Amino acid sequence: MDWLMQRRRGVVAALLATLLVINVPARVMTWFLPGEVNLSGLSGTVWSGEAVRSWVMVDGRAVMLGKVQWRISPWRLLWSTPLRVSAEWGDQLLSTRLGVGITGKWIFRDTGIAFHLDALRALMPLYLGGRVTGEFDAIGLSHDSLEEVRGRVNLHNTAWTARSGHIPLGSYRVDVGPGVDRTQLDDPDGREVNSVGVRDIKGVVSTEDGSLVLNGTVTLSGARYSIDLNATGPVARDESFRRAVSVLAIPSATGFEVLISGQL
Repeated sequence: MDWLMQRRRGVVAALLATLLVINVPARVMTWFLPGEVNLSGLSGTVWSGEAVRSWVMVDGRAVMLGKVQWRISPWRLLWSTPLRVSAEWGDQLLSTRLGVGITGKWIFRDTGIAFHLDALRALMPLYLGGRVTGEFDAIGLSHDSLEEVRGRVNLHNTAWTARSGHIPLGSYRVDVGPGVDRTQLDDPDGREVNSVGVRDIKGVVSTEDGSLVLNGTVTLSGARYSIDLNATGPVARDESFRRAVSVLAIPSATGFEVLISGQL
């Protein structure tokens, strides 16, 4: 008891400092966010709060995230994934646990996504309708490139929605995981440069149902990507649809193939 009385000023100061840290208002979060991320209607604290509306600017266009909630687990700050984030905009959903590794790599765990393909049309000329859901055990992001993805993506009731007509396609599944280890050269010409190990990220595409049967792979190796798909079924043999996708498709006896490769 005497010890406590002798140090009462220090104990009181420590308690006050703890209370101040615990009750830091949520608006402080905006000090640490990139300029492209916008939050409004903030409430709660830095440790547990929400924003009524949120959006991200991509190429000068606002991509709505909707209501965002977060919670930080202080005991996980030095390891694991201390930040739990969820965002909801209508039936567009995102939830994940987020952390930063000792090497600076962003780590995502238990990630779930859901959105309509129509939402991507604001970013790219994608003439597909349907709904996407995904569940990922792990995602690793370092230096603006994906290093690891383990999970599954489902495309539900997709349809071709170009001016040529609305054509139901089907539902598909993409199982994503590690591919083979490769060596990628920093210089595209491969001259007098050091090579670095690169682990492929491979997605295996399969068809669950529908009139367009797709099977194949999508592979990402560093900044390089490749798509190798085989399309069969009634829609794959439809001449109007084949003409619509002729820029990407190579005709075959049973339908067409999509063989694309390039660099992000």
